[in-house]
Amino acid sequence: MPWYCLAIIIFGILIDQLTKYWAVTFLPLGQVDVIIPGFIELQRLNNHGAAYNILTGKITLLFLISVIAVIILGYLLYHYRWHQPLLLIGLSCLLAGSVGNALDRGIRGYVVDMIYINVWNIPLLNFVCNLADIFISLGVILILIYLLHNNDKGAVAH
Repeated sequence: MPWYCLAIIIFGILIDQLTKYWAVTFLPLGQVDVIIPGFIELQRLNNHGAAYNILTGKITLLFLISVIAVIILGYLLYHYRWHQPLLLIGLSCLLAGSVGNALDRGIRGYVVDMIYINVWNIPLLNFVCNLADIFISLGVILILIYLLHNNDKGAVAH
């Protein structure tokens, strides 16, 4: 695996866990700190489910899904280690975010979310997330770009 993959994974996990530690320590539940009015706020929530509160209270199931995702992503990263950097960076971001949220579920029993984003009050673009979620989203976007760009070339051919 290229060095930059390991750097992304370590950086992603560390920055995610540090921001969650900061949020738990210095941002009380329910407190709102406006960063960009009407768009970005800091607002800590303890998320006992997944995105948009699906599977709320199913922490064991979500933890197991996270562990399985980490194993699969680790395998894919190893298997495709000589492919284009865009695919590897996307997989590394996905792995970092998955580990970050899995650590929360395993240690705390919930995921700490603290970044409230509101885009024009559109329901699916109005949510609270964390840096692990942002790494996961970035990873998905990069992998989709890779797949679309390489669709005619056999994107992940051996």
